[in-house]
Amino acid sequence: MPGTFFGFNTALRGMQAQQRGIYTTAHNIANANTEGYTRQRVVLATLPAYPVPSMNHPGGQGWQIGTGVDSQETRRMRDEFLDTQIRRETGTLGQWEQIQDVLEQVEIVFNEPSDTGLSTLMSQFWAAWQELSKYAESSPVRTTVVETANALAEAFNHSAAQLETIKNDIDQTIELKVKEINSLAQQIADLNGQIKNIVTVGDQPNDLLDQRDLLLDRLGKMIDFTVTTSSNGTITITLGGGGNLVEEVDGSTTIHKLKSSGSDVSWVEEDTQPPLTISNGELFGLQKVKSEVETYLTNLDTLAGELATAVNNEHKKGVDLSGTGGEDFFVAEDGGLITAANIQVNPNIQADVTKIAAATAGGGPGDGSIALAIAQLQHKLIPSLSNATFDDYYKNFTAKLGVDAHEAVRMTTNQGVLVDQLTNRKESISGVSLDEEMANMIQYQRAYEAAARMITTLDAMLDKIINGMGVTR
Repeated sequence: MPGTFFGFNTALRGMQAQQRGIYTTAHNIANANTEGYTRQRVVLATLPAYPVPSMNHPGGQGWQIGTGVDSQETRRMRDEFLDTQIRRETGTLGQWEQIQDVLEQVEIVFNEPSDTGLSTLMSQFWAAWQELSKYAESSPVRTTVVETANALAEAFNHSAAQLETIKNDIDQTIELKVKEINSLAQQIADLNGQIKNIVTVGDQPNDLLDQRDLLLDRLGKMIDFTVTTSSNGTITITLGGGGNLVEEVDGSTTIHKLKSSGSDVSWVEEDTQPPLTISNGELFGLQKVKSEVETYLTNLDTLAGELATAVNNEHKKGVDLSGTGGEDFFVAEDGGLITAANIQVNPNIQADVTKIAAATAGGGPGDGSIALAIAQLQHKLIPSLSNATFDDYYKNFTAKLGVDAHEAVRMTTNQGVLVDQLTNRKESISGVSLDEEMANMIQYQRAYEAAARMITTLDAMLDKIINGMGVTR
């Protein structure tokens, strides 16, 4: 038979284990609304049974008596595979969110279809030349040609300036993202040191691990990476191309910072790190969409340059009202090649509308054949514009913009749904359910009370043995 006091230790261990469960439940409830908190659970295990020496074993077989329960650890309810999935898909969501945001800004720049867009202004420009071909000597009609040309040139200038602003904003956003990544890396490195110290002495730093995982989740939206966990609890973060953002060197955690130049992102220590390759996240989305913005700006420059060249070529074939040969109708503000950013109507023509060369040499009064030739450029196929007209070329790349923007919206929506589904799965595992915690609290409470009642019963038994046995009246 076991000793008389044997049951006290068993009941005491029971009380201690249930008390730890109650404390853990209280911690869960207190952090039910804390961002990044992971539900914790006390892991209970049966202690090794105690063999009972005796000469007569019941039933002829040896037997043992249980020694109670042990609370082995307070475990975080976390699925690392799901964490990796969420970070990867969140990065893809961040990529498409950035693309959607920028393309929506580009759509506002072109503002098509509308009554004030480039397409409408080009139509008005061609119509003004058509009208001039009928009334070549009319000063008001000539003024209309100059004013519609001014409006078209200013629209080119404004659109190009806005696209340049968007490009600069992208560069600044990338710079801010890089600074944030470096800041997150430093915070993770600091947590690595704290976690290592706690793990080394055999404790479980659950709350610090939650903080680090939350930082990793934020980092995952900006850039793609892989995580390797060491036995001492520290992690190594490896970015694309194999370079380590955070790693343990000579027993301490160090970071390798990033830098940005325009849309290019690289290591500060380029000579000691492999080339950086970004393939997901907000940084990748920003780099990708900047390239698209540059393509739209190039298309706009091409349109402005080819339109100016075609009009100038025809205009220089004619003569103005004084019989003088025509000069360039459009010029570059800075005197260089004509682009969307610098196109303008020749200042000489703006100052004197009689200099518009609407007639051919010797065409006689009222001749508007050059004006008609310029008006007919509207329907001419231009080889350098993929054999399209000016209007069709513009409509083609703005239509592509609409398709790209719609695709970005669709991908952002779909990716958001996927991330929400994964997050819900994560919450079902790691999130705190107040109903479940209340049930656990009652369960731990009742078990604690029962263990306490067991000690009371054992005390009564001992009291009987000590004070009651052998007592006679």
